[in-house]
Amino acid sequence: MNIVVVGGGFAGVKAALELAKRHVGKITLISDETYFLHHATLYATATGRSTAESVIPLNVIFADYPSVTIVHDKVIGLEAERKLVRTAKKHYSYDELILALGSVTTFFGIKGMAEHAYGIKSMAEVHSFHDHIHQEVVQKKLDKEYFVIGAGPTGVELAGALHEYLQSLIKLNRINNSRARVAIVEAAPRILPRLSKTASKIVSKQLEKAGIRVLVNNKVQALSKDSIIIEGKQIPTHTAVWTSGVANNAFFSENADYFRLAPNGRVNVDEHLLARRHVYVIGDNNSVKHSGMAWPAFDQATFVAKHLAQVTTKRPLVSFKSKSAPCGLPVGDGWGYVEWGGIYAAGKTGYIIRRLMELYDYRQIVAPKLAREVWRAHHIREIDL
Repeated sequence: MNIVVVGGGFAGVKAALELAKRHVGKITLISDETYFLHHATLYATATGRSTAESVIPLNVIFADYPSVTIVHDKVIGLEAERKLVRTAKKHYSYDELILALGSVTTFFGIKGMAEHAYGIKSMAEVHSFHDHIHQEVVQKKLDKEYFVIGAGPTGVELAGALHEYLQSLIKLNRINNSRARVAIVEAAPRILPRLSKTASKIVSKQLEKAGIRVLVNNKVQALSKDSIIIEGKQIPTHTAVWTSGVANNAFFSENADYFRLAPNGRVNVDEHLLARRHVYVIGDNNSVKHSGMAWPAFDQATFVAKHLAQVTTKRPLVSFKSKSAPCGLPVGDGWGYVEWGGIYAAGKTGYIIRRLMELYDYRQIVAPKLAREVWRAHHIREIDL
C-alpha cells in the first residue's frame, strides 16, 4: 500500500509514525518545513528560550523508520479521480491519502493588522518578533506598551512570558526607569472565552498581579507602524502581536469540489475520518468535535493508522470516538492553570501539570530519551546583550 501523508504537524507526524510502526505499506510524508514545530512552546522560544524545545527535525523523528520517505515540498492541488496530489515540484500518486495541513492565521479584515502585527505561529515569525523586541528594548531603549491581541491560551501564555522577558532585558541591560509593560486585549467579555468562567477569573487575577494590563470587551480596530486603535482610542506602540483568529487551510476551499465543508470552513468527515473514498482529513482541518488541539490530533492520527491496518488485514472496522483533552497554560515561569472535565489546578501545581503535558507531547513523536532532552531545553535561556 502506498500512503501519502500531507503535513508535518502533530497529526501528520503522528499518523506517519503509527503507520510505520504497524508496517502498513510505504509512507511518503510531504511537509513544507523540514522540521516538526511544537506550537505549545513557541511562546517561550519567542521570549528568549532555546529553539530546541520547539523544533525537532523530521529526519531525526523518522531516523529509525525506513518505510517513511520525507519530502520537503508544498501541496497545491488534488486530483482525487486519478489518486494524485500535486505539489510545487511534482505529482505524487497514492492508494490512501491523509491530509493534515493545519490551520492558518486570519485577521478578520482589521485594517493594518496583516502589515504591522507580529505573530508566533511559525519559526520565521518567532525570530522576527524576538529580534524586534531585542532592538526595541536593548538598542532603542523604548518603554512603550506592548500589546498582545487575543486572550485565548496562546495570547495568555505569550503575555506572561513577554512580561518576564521584558523585565529580564531591562535588568540585564541596566535600563533605568523603564515603563515598558504588556497589555492583553480581548474582544470577548472575558479572557479565555472558550474555557470556564473559573479559568477566566483565576488567570485574569494572575495576569494583573504580574503587572499585565487586561482589556476585555475591547475591539482592536486598526494597527499602524507606531500606534494601535482600540475602541476608538489611539495608543502609541511599535509592537502588537496577533494571537487571535485562525482559519482552515486554504487548500480545502481551493479544492472544494472534493470536500464537504462545514460553515466554519473545516471539512466534514465520516465515522472513519474519511472526507471521500481513500482521502482522510485529520487534525485542525476537520469538523470533528475537539479538533484543533494536540491530543485530539494524536488520537485521530492513531485511529487512521489502526483503521488502515484493519483494512489491510480485512479485520472488522470500528468508528472514531472523539475525546476531550485537558487545556493547560502557563502565566510566566512557575505558575500555570489546567482544567479538564470540570476539574482545575492553578499555581505551581498547574504549572507542573502543564509541563508534564508538554512531555507527553514529545513522547508521542520521539523516543523517551530524546523527549526528555527536548523537554528540558525549556530551561535554556538565550543571553540578550
